[in-house]
Amino acid sequence: MARTNLFSITSLAIVAGLATACTGVEDGRDGDIWEGAEGEDAPGELPSEDELPPTTEIYGGTDVATCGWPTTVELGGACTGTLVHERVVIYAAHCGTNYGSVRLGESINGGPGRDVSTQQCKIFPGGEPGKGNDFAYCTLAQPVTDVPLVPILMGCEAEDYLVAGQPVTVVGFGNANTGPYGIKRQVNTTINSITANDEAFIGGGGKDSCQGDSGGPVFVQVEDGSWRVFGITSYGGACGTGGYYSMMHKGMAWFESQTGYDLTPCHDADGTWNPGPDCGSFPLTPGVGSGTWASGCSGGAATGYSGACGAPYADGGGGGGEPQPEPQPEPPSVCPTCDRYTGSLTGKNDYDYQPNGNYYYAAASGMHKGYLSGPAGTDFDLKLWKWSGNGWSTVKSSLGTTSTEQIEYSGTAGYYVWRVESYSGSGSYELLLDTP
Repeated sequence: MARTNLFSITSLAIVAGLATACTGVEDGRDGDIWEGAEGEDAPGELPSEDELPPTTEIYGGTDVATCGWPTTVELGGACTGTLVHERVVIYAAHCGTNYGSVRLGESINGGPGRDVSTQQCKIFPGGEPGKGNDFAYCTLAQPVTDVPLVPILMGCEAEDYLVAGQPVTVVGFGNANTGPYGIKRQVNTTINSITANDEAFIGGGGKDSCQGDSGGPVFVQVEDGSWRVFGITSYGGACGTGGYYSMMHKGMAWFESQTGYDLTPCHDADGTWNPGPDCGSFPLTPGVGSGTWASGCSGGAATGYSGACGAPYADGGGGGGEPQPEPQPEPPSVCPTCDRYTGSLTGKNDYDYQPNGNYYYAAASGMHKGYLSGPAGTDFDLKLWKWSGNGWSTVKSSLGTTSTEQIEYSGTAGYYVWRVESYSGSGSYELLLDTP
């Protein structure tokens, strides 16, 4: 079956073995990145979209072993996505937003694996095939903690590896020349070029993606032997002739601002090297398959701290070859310079912005400190956002399982805002802040 091209987006969706006609995604909408004025959140959910069908499948590849490429997930019998954070899946805008869960495993037809409920799914305003912005994400209702995450290709690594001739691996659940939709498959091929629309043109010669795999990942192996993910399968012509892929790093400011999570443990959203304690232990063999879905796909060899684009986190006092727990900042009781702010959250997913519902400007580099205390028995989280020029990006999060959270962040000059949110529970909280 031939894929639709850029000038004919309408195609056939493969859903439970039936074909249904769909229409194109409407573009030209205003963005929904929060402006920061008066502490207001981003505007509400995007208007309902006519869902486009998936436009890709693995062609010329092989089935994936149990626990192989475990971050590749299936969405609703129609599309593929990538788990990039324990609570975030990235996929393609043209797949729409009607997904109540994602499937982890190697098959949608039973067998090892599980379904994880979504919390919300959103698409990038105006995102669609052909523009390099075929971006969408779902946040998950529960974290996935037993899958080794492959980091997103960012910064100097994106510059070094997104070049013609680079070997890559495309993964997805779509229909294939070897069988029907619903089985996770992989194909090894190469990057042909990076287009003027910031899309990667990949594959050909019988190795490709085709109908059924839209939104799925493309992986690349970097110098230390570990892997990165960068591609979002978007569209193409006849199966086997190559396809076009949006690139995750191009939408990172939007992804992080909308989800509220730091998706790039080694970089800021703009690609600046800024390693944290999670910038390491990256899997060396994610495609081989290690462990089981029953006990966790978390085995396999891994790296130490990454030094891909600068000094590794360990050089800043983090410790030896394996990431160490991040040192906790001093408790609020020994913060005499802190200002006190209070608020109240009504329940799960409610949130406030501080100080006093607004952002603030740090005129110079310095330490930002935040100490959150909420009611006993609740799970309140604390995040620090920074304005990146076109959106808010999470620069530090404290996502423990209690109502007490602490953050210290050494940041450059710029605009910042603190976000207090409830993962579960309600009640009043106190936030102590010390800012440059």
